[in-house]
Amino acid sequence: MGQFFKSISIALQNIRANPLHTFLSTLGIIIGVAALVGILALGDGLEQTGREQLANTTSLNIITVNSKRTKTVDDIRIQIKNRPEFTIEKVQELRSLVQNKALLEYTGTRSTEINYKDSVSGIYLQGSLEFGLQFLTDSLSFGRYISKEDVINSSKTIVLSPEIADKLSASRVGLIGETVEIEGVRFQVVGILKGSPESTQRVYIPTSVYTKLSEEYPNIVLKANKAEEIPLIEQEIENWLDRNFEETSDAFIISTNRARVEQFSQGILLFKLIMGAITGISVLVGGIGVMNVLLISVTERTKEIGIRKATGAKKKDIVLQFMAESVTISFVGCIIGWIVGIVGIFIFVPIVNSFTEIGEFRAAIGTGTVLSILVIALFVGIIFGTYPAWRAAQLTPVDAIRHE
Repeated sequence: MGQFFKSISIALQNIRANPLHTFLSTLGIIIGVAALVGILALGDGLEQTGREQLANTTSLNIITVNSKRTKTVDDIRIQIKNRPEFTIEKVQELRSLVQNKALLEYTGTRSTEINYKDSVSGIYLQGSLEFGLQFLTDSLSFGRYISKEDVINSSKTIVLSPEIADKLSASRVGLIGETVEIEGVRFQVVGILKGSPESTQRVYIPTSVYTKLSEEYPNIVLKANKAEEIPLIEQEIENWLDRNFEETSDAFIISTNRARVEQFSQGILLFKLIMGAITGISVLVGGIGVMNVLLISVTERTKEIGIRKATGAKKKDIVLQFMAESVTISFVGCIIGWIVGIVGIFIFVPIVNSFTEIGEFRAAIGTGTVLSILVIALFVGIIFGTYPAWRAAQLTPVDAIRHE
């Protein structure tokens, strides 16, 4: 180990002795590594920004379960008339099964009209369970939300969005306890929401009542506590469907947004691999430059090599000396390239943000990028230093000492 560090010390001395020559020879490595750092950092930043954009538009933790609407027979799509349907009791059973991993909602939505006194308004009617409010980016302004008792007893209770409440009455709080009518069924207003940017003219009733008013089957929607638990939850749902329905899980569709994220990540990975391969050409050219420096060094130091071998140095000592120089030169070039790449990113990212409107795009420097630089330094140093080191080790002491 001491011999190795001594070899590195000698290599650093040789670099300091010919700094310009060494710099020009490692310029290819510097440019290649700088470009590679930029590609990897921008790729990681693009993936991170893309994930945030996906998370803002669709919840990545959502799992939807519904029965298939159609089947294919002889390449002809046929509507399924007797689709398997969930009951409130079955839904409650599934909720108990996954309660430690996910929230569960049993919901459906359709458009209809609401009547209050002399006013009529169009609405989106949505069925909901007692935990439905936790699926909304909203909260209560007045009253309460649908309760578990409302669902069990099929109570004719209703919660209004602020948009529809303002259409029905000038006083939101005055609507609490009032009666509204939907398709001939009278509901008592028990709560009014505060509203959110996504809020619309929507009202919420117990799903047990919604199923009686609508021909559309509600869907089971789950929100996983952790995205990494989604595959496990999917498997538990499939097993539950197999146990509780004759049609088994084959009659149902379990949907997640995980495929979108994976597809996006695969695209970014492909981008980084292709661009990394292109920038790798510069690193290859830089490695050839390092080999050129070492071959010239072998020629210039032939007499020194002969003297060292005559005084007892073995072939492995000569090989170690030149391999240490090769790795050191490559490492120095990679470090300089890494610094240049980081500086370039800080200059490039603000320019990207000034021309785009997708939000605050930023580069991400991960541990993978740093490890890549270290691997490149070792790879280039070992691969392109092997031949010069071997050539130096093959010199005989007599011929080397006599060399002019």
